[in-house]
Amino acid sequence: MATSSITHNFFITDPKAAERFVLALEESEEEAKHRKPVEPPGRILTEPKELADFATRIKSQLKAQGKL
Repeated sequence: MATSSITHNFFITDPKAAERFVLALEESEEEAKHRKPVEPPGRILTEPKELADFATRIKSQLKAQGKL
């Protein structure tokens, strides 16, 4: 999602639309309070050999897909 749209100025002239907008913001904030962080899949590679093997594997996959 583009973040530049968040800072764009907009105007709500309909009172009911303004109320719906505020309610949506409040619901989003409440939902965020109860959301648990998601663990990223995989693990962090720290060993130089592991990193080199991973890079080699990704490079061969990209070549096979014609993206490299």
